[in-house]
Amino acid sequence: MSSEPSSWDLKFLALAEFVASWSKDPSTRVGAVAVGRTPNLLSLGYNGFPPGIADQPERLLDRDTKYRLVVHAEINALINAQFQPVALYITHPPCVRCTVQILAYRSVRRVVTRHPDEDMLSRWGADFAESRHLFEEAGVALDLY
Repeated sequence: MSSEPSSWDLKFLALAEFVASWSKDPSTRVGAVAVGRTPNLLSLGYNGFPPGIADQPERLLDRDTKYRLVVHAEINALINAQFQPVALYITHPPCVRCTVQILAYRSVRRVVTRHPDEDMLSRWGADFAESRHLFEEAGVALDLY
């Protein structure tokens, strides 16, 4: 983990925060930015239903339905990238499901995110710990600021 974020890290994390505001999820809005080597912006993503699936309030408010249907921000950013990203900036640490999919892309060598707050840790702490271990095992840097 890097000790201090670079100016690019701060810019891309701020952009991820802005992109998160596009999500229609009433409880957790997540944004992601996929970045290339130079660092150039490749794509953006936010958590939401796949194209063609209506954002109906009853779906968004029912947690079980929402979790089954939603595409997470990290995955949306990777799906939309026309070139292979080497870094991914995310507003929240990725869950294990997203971590596995990020690792499947193989081109991502660094994930940058914010430290989770106490509420997020109380609900997802074990999941985040497993994600951290998986990134470490795969040799992908995980930087939390």
